[in-house]
Amino acid sequence: MAAKITVHWLEDSRAQRILWLLEELGLDYEVKRYSRDPKTLLAPKELADVHPLGKSPVVTIVEDGKTLTLAESGAIVEFIVERYGSNLSIPASSSDMQARADYLYWLHWAEGSGMLPLMFSIVFAQLPKQGPWLAKPLLNGVSYGAMSQFVLPRLKENFRFIEQSLAGKDYFAGGKLTGADIMMSFIAEGLESSPLPNDKYPNIFRWYNSMLERTAYKKALEKGGKNDLGRFTR
Repeated sequence: MAAKITVHWLEDSRAQRILWLLEELGLDYEVKRYSRDPKTLLAPKELADVHPLGKSPVVTIVEDGKTLTLAESGAIVEFIVERYGSNLSIPASSSDMQARADYLYWLHWAEGSGMLPLMFSIVFAQLPKQGPWLAKPLLNGVSYGAMSQFVLPRLKENFRFIEQSLAGKDYFAGGKLTGADIMMSFIAEGLESSPLPNDKYPNIFRWYNSMLERTAYKKALEKGGKNDLGRFTR
């Protein structure tokens, strides 16, 4: 019996890449949509009914009468690829040790080293907006100092590293599309909406634009929607 997959999709979130993954694998799925609070930009309380942390993406999978609820982008991608679509992985049995290592590295780098400075850029952009009115001058100063001295240098370091890693390559691992590319797509979206000059990263955008042209990516956009990550930093 085929698995019944439901993606709990939150606007402007990492959930969109899960839809892309499922489209690449040709799997049937349902999308349950959630909207952010327009003031705080936080996820709605209803998501906490699905998973205790109340964040997205979350998937529920019903298979052979058993229901699994799984959160965290990396865990979702790794689980679904291993269970339903090994063609998007570099398996442990691969004779290409470097390809296997690259696959695991970028699959996990995206949510580890990659997301940290992007999250800090959102936190410090929102700090003056969400804080008390009387404290805004102080919070603006704190935000500016943190961004200029800590966040922007880390962002530049990260994207310089990705740019160098993609030199002469069409994919992150093994010369083919894998879950690593799907995980890294959100990092490229973060660069697109960051204060960094995009024209300094031609390799990243060459790769990213080729992902945008994939049929599965376009189908996923139709079922979910394009992320507007700039709303967190504007």
